[in-house]
Amino acid sequence: MNQKTPILLSDEQVQRYIADGYIIVDSNLDPSFHASVTEQVAYALENEIPHPGDNILPRVPALNTVCEAPAVRGALTSLLGKQFAFLPHRFPHNSEPLGEDQAIEVDAFDSQPTMAEGSISASGWHQDGHASSGRSCWHTFRATNVFYFPHDTPLQMGPTRFLAGSHLYATLHDLCPEQAVMHMIPAGSVVIADFNLGHAGTPNNSDHGRYMVKFVALRTQPPVAPTWDYQDPNWHTPADLSTPHDLPVAWTSLWNWLRGADRSAGITAPDGQDLQRLLAGMRSASQQDRLTCLYDAAAIGAPAVDGLIDALLQTAGLDKHKGPADPRHKAHFGMSTDHLDRFYVERQFMPEDVAIALGAIGAPAVPQLVELLHHEDPWIRLNAVYALGDAGPEAVGVHIDDVGALLADPEGCVIRVTLDALCALGTFGPETIKQLRRFLAKDIPGSEESADDKPLLTMLNQIRYLSALTLLAWVSNADSPSADVEAALIDTLNDENAYPPLIACLALERLGSVGAMGAAIHYLRVRCWDSAQNTRAALSGAWTKEHRKATLARLAASL
Repeated sequence: MNQKTPILLSDEQVQRYIADGYIIVDSNLDPSFHASVTEQVAYALENEIPHPGDNILPRVPALNTVCEAPAVRGALTSLLGKQFAFLPHRFPHNSEPLGEDQAIEVDAFDSQPTMAEGSISASGWHQDGHASSGRSCWHTFRATNVFYFPHDTPLQMGPTRFLAGSHLYATLHDLCPEQAVMHMIPAGSVVIADFNLGHAGTPNNSDHGRYMVKFVALRTQPPVAPTWDYQDPNWHTPADLSTPHDLPVAWTSLWNWLRGADRSAGITAPDGQDLQRLLAGMRSASQQDRLTCLYDAAAIGAPAVDGLIDALLQTAGLDKHKGPADPRHKAHFGMSTDHLDRFYVERQFMPEDVAIALGAIGAPAVPQLVELLHHEDPWIRLNAVYALGDAGPEAVGVHIDDVGALLADPEGCVIRVTLDALCALGTFGPETIKQLRRFLAKDIPGSEESADDKPLLTMLNQIRYLSALTLLAWVSNADSPSADVEAALIDTLNDENAYPPLIACLALERLGSVGAMGAAIHYLRVRCWDSAQNTRAALSGAWTKEHRKATLARLAASL
């Protein structure tokens, strides 16, 4: 095997990921490499101003060696397809020592234990929101968190903890201690976790700082065939799962989706007369019951569509698209205490369970979902376009342009969720491309009326970032180039928010034309970071941690 050939996952590893929501792989790099990365990350976090944040990769370029490692690329190819992409959000997380006088014993299931001052590691159970582009929460596997641990992280040092099986939760309720996973993590390990998996940091009771770097990887193509070391089309539940749930129908449906097959393959459908019972069960506070009923309803297929559509329409008229007005409401952080709460907030869109079921049913639901794109309630439009995105391009067929037409919606939240649905579909027509170019040029409905409205500005940034991601999906799926797409991507390089241009550079690289490559190189050439300048002996001797703290204090006092 070529040293750079991706090492693909096995059927059993993919099935474990589907059920538990995460797997751990060894990056298979030399221990001295991880030691060097640990030193560089520690230096950057402890001695430099400002905090490197998402600039950690150009600051420590060796981290890209982890991303390119055959074991890591192979795992991500297996789960996200051959054209997966890393997002510009790649963030170093540190956990500082508590000190002997403050050391605390932590159970794996504890939520929000005290962390040492200076730690960037949230210890409360939470599900992430996408940085600068709050997106939809999908059951189908469209994004992962990639947690790299460059040094041994024993329990005393506070490894990241995970809630196995929680990637299918809408809210983090009905949790149980058995699903809390906290293990010693060896140096060089990479935890690949579904983006929606609940996780938390742990206090550091050691004498040394704990470091972890998180990357985010994204699917850019709908699955049409297995992209792992595929041997058997049938679902087999792995032994010794960490999740407390037994969800063979849900897991089989997701296994089928991931291998590009009919989602009902191998599933015995319930009687259509059971739909009302299943709809009631989807309102259960039990995650096991809710998910069982959701996927049983989807397995009924076409006979369930009318009932599921009626259930979705019952959620109209409640202004749910506006989200909680109180910014302290836990729904804003994906942690609503109401198990029936489904919401749109700036961090994410959480669809109704019936929309997830309709998306899983696919083609038989498409005509009625297309009709709902014109419903007067934005909440219904949000859920309808989500379900169409999840149904996939083959099921949506000629109605893809109906999805794109929703980019003219008067509600920014509908535009944002539509963009995410288009990312999932990966294909659309020239009118949609023209609209995306207008967005990237900041021609966005309502923007001229609310220039001083900070939340709206956040939403406008999200629309531009999602527009760039949508064009990346188009490029990743297109059979032929488009001058309009290339021009739109080149225009994106002028955006003052660095996220859209970085995505545009990746899309331009995939286009591969002379003009596209030249524009990307021109943009990146002047943004190179000479990391060697920050490790000179003169700097390392003069720039102590105490100096850093004193400088930060002076900066804070001057603000």
